[in-house]
Amino acid sequence: MAVSKNILTNILSNWANLVVSVLIAFFVSPIVVHGLGKEMYGVWVLIVSVTGYFTVLDFGINTAIVRYISKYVAEGDQGQARRVYSTAISVFGIMALTIICLAALFGSYFPNLFGLQHFGNSYIFLVFFLACVDLAFGLLFSVFLGALCGLQEFRYVNGVAIGTNLVKNLLVVFFISQGYSLLTLILLQISAMLFRGTCQYLRLRKRYGYLRFRLRAVQRSTLRTIYSYSIYSFIIALCLKVLFYTDSIVIGSLISVKEVTFYAIPSTLLDYVEKFTWAMIAVLIPVISTNDATAARKNNASLYSTGTRYVLLICLPVVLSLFFWGDDFIGVWMGPQFGIRSQYVLRLLLVGYGAAFSQLIAQGILKGTDRHRWLAFILIFEAVGNLGLSLLLARPFGIEGVALGTMVPLLFASVAIMFYTCRQLGLSWGRYLLRGYSGPLAGLAMAVVVGTLLGGGATTYPEIFGKSATLTAAFLAVGLPLSLTQEHREVAIFQAKKIFGLANQE
Repeated sequence: MAVSKNILTNILSNWANLVVSVLIAFFVSPIVVHGLGKEMYGVWVLIVSVTGYFTVLDFGINTAIVRYISKYVAEGDQGQARRVYSTAISVFGIMALTIICLAALFGSYFPNLFGLQHFGNSYIFLVFFLACVDLAFGLLFSVFLGALCGLQEFRYVNGVAIGTNLVKNLLVVFFISQGYSLLTLILLQISAMLFRGTCQYLRLRKRYGYLRFRLRAVQRSTLRTIYSYSIYSFIIALCLKVLFYTDSIVIGSLISVKEVTFYAIPSTLLDYVEKFTWAMIAVLIPVISTNDATAARKNNASLYSTGTRYVLLICLPVVLSLFFWGDDFIGVWMGPQFGIRSQYVLRLLLVGYGAAFSQLIAQGILKGTDRHRWLAFILIFEAVGNLGLSLLLARPFGIEGVALGTMVPLLFASVAIMFYTCRQLGLSWGRYLLRGYSGPLAGLAMAVVVGTLLGGGATTYPEIFGKSATLTAAFLAVGLPLSLTQEHREVAIFQAKKIFGLANQE
């Protein structure tokens, strides 16, 4: 029960961090978009998209840090945990210097690549270079983050992140309202990253003294152990970067920089839904690794079915609400032209991501049990398919064609991941589908009927949220009772009785 309570607390802290981030984005994003202008904001998205590729230089070591520190601490081998920690810091130090050198080399070509000379080559170069410096130091400090996550210190990590995020964005609003631009944004981002990294380092130093950098602890054998796991995590990370950032680059190159903004806004909404889901799964990865390192491996098969149900219970109401009223929300949030231009992009992406969200738990299980080799290959095919279809459809169909090029590979990849995970866990895929999907899909059918009856055309936040709440209530009324396990149903009934003062009357 204590372990379950700790898991729940960690999940809630992850969600709290994400909710704060979403609320901040809700209020700050329109200020940034309108303060910078559509074209300058498009430049910012392009810089983030291009520099985002440099993060693959971690070669998947971050996931290896979480995997092996949680594993070795569970086995009581603090010396090996220290060797993983020290080796990761030495490798990331080299990678950070590599990123800075690549930034200096590639930055001079960046304005010409996207035709941004009218903004001033020196200015764009400086912003691009500082964005890479932010990534370089963030990569080095990610060792501290990975170690804390492996030790299940999610509450501390999220507390620091929430405080830093609030202060940073208050400063962003102030400076943007005063007429400052991209350079100020990136300087604030660097400052926030340095503060978070320092707090994480101090936490490790105070509470986990055995996790100290020691040069003699940097060993080739440890590096081989890390890379035997991380090489496939690296491939996965590379594919995810291609999947996440390629669309904006294709649009900026083949259509126009302004169109990047119309695509980025609905894409960002789905990114938040994915992060909200992954915030739950990330907490489970150390638990999955511990199960795999002990005699509780069979628990992971049960976790896959149960986790799928709960992920769908969380995601599907949001996905359906966005499908019916997402364009109305964007129109009220950013302006009518953004809602109109984003409508079909959002709906196409929702179909693909709606399927993909349910298999995020599969990715967590495969990574936590060191069985993610074929996951990497599946994502390679998805990334190649996404890039190829987006390039093919961009010019004839615009940003809607790029969205279609993203949706189709997502659907195929989700099915492939499901079959592979079932095979690895010794689970019948038919039995998994019945256990994992039947309850949520029953709720989905009811929600579609209710959403259709409610209709579209919402013009205010209360109307949008009211309709979304009605749809969610209909979904949960059918889906929740059919999805809860017997144990969780008993806990829910007990808690309900406790709330109404009936628990002690039996």
